Amino acid sequence: MRTKLLAVVPATLVVLVLGACNDSTTPLTDQAQVLAAAQSQLGAMIDTSFGQSGSMPSLSVVGGVMSVDSVAVPQYWGRIRLLPGGPRPVIHRDVTIQGDTARVTQTVSFQGLFVQDTASDTTFAPVAKPLAEGHTQSAIFVRDQARVHGWRAVALTIQNWQTTNVSRRTVAVDSLSVYVNDTLKLTVRSPDSLFDVVNRIPWLQVGDTVKVVAGISNTTASGFTPATFAFLHVRHIDPVNMSWHRLKMQDNGNGTWQRTFIVRHTGIDRFVVDAIDGGVFGDPPADNYRASEWGIPYRIE
Repeated sequence: MRTKLLAVVPATLVVLVLGACNDSTTPLTDQAQVLAAAQSQLGAMIDTSFGQSGSMPSLSVVGGVMSVDSVAVPQYWGRIRLLPGGPRPVIHRDVTIQGDTARVTQTVSFQGLFVQDTASDTTFAPVAKPLAEGHTQSAIFVRDQARVHGWRAVALTIQNWQTTNVSRRTVAVDSLSVYVNDTLKLTVRSPDSLFDVVNRIPWLQVGDTVKVVAGISNTTASGFTPATFAFLHVRHIDPVNMSWHRLKMQDNGNGTWQRTFIVRHTGIDRFVVDAIDGGVFGDPPADNYRASEWGIPYRIE
């Protein structure tokens, strides 16, 4: 038996709303239970956005102290994905069940702005350009009556963020390696690869040192130096507050960028490697947004 559900929901709804149709008479019971299981078991691993909204400073963490890292980029920049009165994000969750296995494929698209303050004075005057991007992510579940919703998550892909305009996909995260306390724990070479939720998705401990190494390519040829910037968006690193921080990654000069951070809190989420073409910063008013992001799910005990 093969059943399928395509759910299209606005960003203001959560997955559990779909579970409200769960009763013994509807053919959508299994699909609704799968979506509820996804929300309860994977949580922020499958969130539909990342980072702080708006023009924010890039940060470094040195000895647990936050400091501005503004080398070669504007001191303040960022993304606004939800504009007041603007287009709402479109979220699709496609649930396909075959026998005792279910696959959930989530696609999300946003139309917003990329903003940056390029002024050299003390006046905050951000410049904006159009931003249209989204991500895809998939998960596999199997029936398990011991679980609350009757399904158990067994495999998950990373989040693959890309620009909506295919012709602008000239910046790409091509590979990513995660080291925990100097031991390689995960290597990703394709955003479509499924990873065992228990044995492959990184399980971290408070106090762990995590190093992220990303291979990035850029064929844009926008003529700016540097041609590519890379940042790491991550939570659970501030000893005082648990919120998103954006850290500038180090260019190793060989097509890879890296950044290390220390885990400070328990939780479930993703960290995101963010590759941006130099022209996005170099020509602020131009409609030239090009970026690629990979979001890596993790758990911290």
